[in-house]
Amino acid sequence: MRLSCADYTWPLLPHAAALDLIRAIGCDAVDLGFMSLRSHIRPEQEHGAIAYAAGAARERVTSRGLAIADVFAIPYTDFETMAVNNPDPAQQDRSFEFFLDAVEFAQHVGAPGITTLPGVLFGGESFGQALARSAEGLNRRVELAASRGLELSVEPHTGSLIDTPEKTLRLLESVSGLRITLDPAHYVYADVPQREIEPLLTHVRHLQCRPGRPGKLQVAVSEDAIDWTPIVSTLHQQGFSGYLALEYVWQEWMDCNRVDTVAESVLLRDLLLAAVRSYRSRAEGVSV
Repeated sequence: MRLSCADYTWPLLPHAAALDLIRAIGCDAVDLGFMSLRSHIRPEQEHGAIAYAAGAARERVTSRGLAIADVFAIPYTDFETMAVNNPDPAQQDRSFEFFLDAVEFAQHVGAPGITTLPGVLFGGESFGQALARSAEGLNRRVELAASRGLELSVEPHTGSLIDTPEKTLRLLESVSGLRITLDPAHYVYADVPQREIEPLLTHVRHLQCRPGRPGKLQVAVSEDAIDWTPIVSTLHQQGFSGYLALEYVWQEWMDCNRVDTVAESVLLRDLLLAAVRSYRSRAEGVSV
């Protein structure tokens, strides 16, 4: 299995420097952030010149011997604005315009797929109402992405309408062709047992890896409550051909600015590689 790393792990560095660091860590690929107002590549700045921005980004990536594992497209800094299931028609129009740019960017940069967010609950509405609008918006996006040779997945996250494995499965059942970008830390943060997360692995297109524990979305590797070996083993047995993405972030939200993202990314790399070796040794009947 191959390792990638998010460029948005280091938002204070120039993009080229972040890519140099990803290469130095020993990763094979990069997850490119396409996030309004916060990533190195800013959708609001590149609108109208997406092909040019994608060409420049691709040159920066490939010149460092990296591939592109994923494009993570987030329309705004909060979860409601331009959400895929926002009930305001004007917000829906803006959201789809953003997604059109994201698809064009991912296609030109040579990414295999796009990750986006699944939507949230609005006001006093029921889960079923929010789910129906989300499914409608995501069906449209899956079709558009597929027409450009891209797979689409959503990230189940804290604060989303699919903040439990059961809700995530209901959304997947409602949208043909939709997959997930799984960051187990979001469920572990909410004290969901890992055994309840593992049935989702069959739906994983991309795996975002960061240590977490109940009550803490992001922690140091030494405090990690996630057992990565069974996750890696199950994915391998299912023929997973994607990347294991190092996805530490540095932002004030959820106290995610409290770890050394350079050191912990290296330690996480080693932890994941050890999980891969452990699985391979067991599969070959050799002791580790």
